[in-house]
Amino acid sequence: MAALPPEVASVAGPVLAYSLICLSCGFFLLWLVWVHDERKSYVAMLGTFVTLHTLASVIQQIHTIARWREIKIEQWENVVQNVGNPELNITGASTGLDLVLFYIQYYSYNVESMLVLFWAVELLNSVFQFNFIRTYRIHASMFAKASAMVFPAMQMLLLRFSGIDKSTLAFMALADLIMILCFGGGALILFAILVRYVHSRITLATWNVRYGQSTPSASGGTYGSQSASGTSRRRAPRVRKPSIYDRWLLLRFTIAFISLSIFQLVIINFQLRAASTNNPANVPPEPDLSVERARGDFILFAPAPTGVLFIFLVFGTTRAFRQTTWNTLVPRFIRDKVAARREKRKQQEFRSEFSTGASASITQTSAVRDLEAGGMGMGGFQGHHPSMPISIKLRDMRDMRVASGNISDGKSDEYPILKGSPTVVGMGPGGMSPGGMGPGGMGPGRPRGFSQPRPYQ
Repeated sequence: MAALPPEVASVAGPVLAYSLICLSCGFFLLWLVWVHDERKSYVAMLGTFVTLHTLASVIQQIHTIARWREIKIEQWENVVQNVGNPELNITGASTGLDLVLFYIQYYSYNVESMLVLFWAVELLNSVFQFNFIRTYRIHASMFAKASAMVFPAMQMLLLRFSGIDKSTLAFMALADLIMILCFGGGALILFAILVRYVHSRITLATWNVRYGQSTPSASGGTYGSQSASGTSRRRAPRVRKPSIYDRWLLLRFTIAFISLSIFQLVIINFQLRAASTNNPANVPPEPDLSVERARGDFILFAPAPTGVLFIFLVFGTTRAFRQTTWNTLVPRFIRDKVAARREKRKQQEFRSEFSTGASASITQTSAVRDLEAGGMGMGGFQGHHPSMPISIKLRDMRDMRVASGNISDGKSDEYPILKGSPTVVGMGPGGMSPGGMGPGGMGPGRPRGFSQPRPYQ
């Protein structure tokens, strides 16, 4: 920062650091769409061009910090030699490397405008569900994305080399034509989508935008089947990553469109203000090397990188991207701790529900079967409606059985005493049996699954 006034370092440094943070967010968004196999999506293309213009802005900032005094002198000489040239209205008198970097950024702005417009058209098709052939939709989407890159490039060539700068009105119209058309067209499309949404709310219709979801084709789609040699063979399902879109797509797109439109309107406003002062009367007698001018120059660098940060916050925070970010950036031991904590909380909630009887409700039939296994039978629930659910705890069952004398205390005999049996051990004809309930065996009230005791010989 030797060429830069020391007083400006407190502004230039934070702006450059902020721009680098925004640039890292752009590269991270590109990585996310890459690992999700969405490299041709509108999110990927928007991320590419906002990252490109942010990278150009960072390079320009570093170049300005290194050669600030020389750059300001060159810009003043350019204004003196070309005063009245409409190119000065949009380039800010940039020369050399700064002029190249400016056109890269301006090209990116126009590409982003066209991408947003064509994406709005596809969303309109998804909302109104026009019956276009799937192949036609795919080709139209590819053509739209290619056009969004080609037409702004032609625009830059015409602005620079066609000689249209001889007319201020024609030059300014060509420079802002794409932005204005995309802003107007996108606003009309969003208005149509909003009308459809309001109409669906009034008529209580289902509001579902099936954008970015796989739809079955005529041959069975992704999970369909195909026929070969007169026989039908089922295709193995392809494992697809979760969709990068969610049910908030329209809201996310609306926020991105409004923000981009505001940014473009600010650019056009600066151009109009520059055009009003682009005359010999406003040319300064010498370069402005003041600290205030340097601070203002670096503050004006901040809006351009903000675009990539905003795109990342709007489209890079869907559920699929958040999950990928969590699994990639967070260490494994932290993820394991969080997963264990969540599982423990779920178990506590389940136990709480079970303790209140919400999860232990059973019908009388199953209750009688289980209670018979413990020796209680139907006698304990006489008069209860068969369809009425019974909530009971095992501890309460044991207390009831002990209180009614239908369970052994574990000390008086070897086998549990059955309901209705005497509490003494009797001798049957076939030998000793608990309660003397028949020859050598147990009575009809024995618990299920309990083996018959063998008589003593």
